[in-house]
Amino acid sequence: MKRKLKGSATGSIVLFLASSMLASVLGIRQIDRMGSETAWVASSDLKIGEIITPKFLEQRKVKTDGVVLAEPRALIGKRLTVEKKAGEPFNDRDVVALKRPSLAEVVPAGRVLYTLAPDPQSIPVSQLRGGDRLDVLVTSAAGVRTVARDVRLVGVMRPSGAAGAAGGKGVMSLLPQKTPASSGGGNITSLVVAVYPESVYPLASIHTSERVSLVLHGARDLARGEPLAVQPVATHREIEMVQGLSRSTVRVRI
Repeated sequence: MKRKLKGSATGSIVLFLASSMLASVLGIRQIDRMGSETAWVASSDLKIGEIITPKFLEQRKVKTDGVVLAEPRALIGKRLTVEKKAGEPFNDRDVVALKRPSLAEVVPAGRVLYTLAPDPQSIPVSQLRGGDRLDVLVTSAAGVRTVARDVRLVGVMRPSGAAGAAGGKGVMSLLPQKTPASSGGGNITSLVVAVYPESVYPLASIHTSERVSLVLHGARDLARGEPLAVQPVATHREIEMVQGLSRSTVRVRI
């Protein structure tokens, strides 16, 4: 003869079944949580060689069975060594630090580096950019002469603290292509330029009493491969005079 369950017994069974189901759901969630963690993932598809910037990253909960990078500072500014699909996390093997080039490695072929003190009354040097092309003119009591052509801006020197302000050693910073000279802040004491070897001695021979002027070539002319030639107007002609065994040169106004 079957015994009928009383109301209290039925309620206990229902409560037991509900508790079991709830425990199962919580257990599954806990297991799922143990297999996932918050990490920075690719916000879009990325190719090998991309430089990681903040726009390429977003934070998500991801499932992983390995170590992922959860700190953006470990990613930003580094180069990607593998392809990444949108939503994929990063690990320490996916990125490498950028190699900082040595000073000798940034010198263009066929040129050497030279430091040139800018004239504050010349063009606004803080608005120059890496790769800008310049001509250097010198004005003295004897007139105006060109001492260097097609000079390329590579970097700038800035004062280093109080010592720099007092004329001490400056701090060198390279300027990648199109990077403004003002990006590093602070006053500019010298321009670091790439010049042809034959321009070194004319530049070094500039006297402190002479005024240095910089002539900046326009980007449109350079893009066409036709930089404008800055040439003085001929006002004199040199004539060689020979008298016996002696020779001399005289200048005659045209």
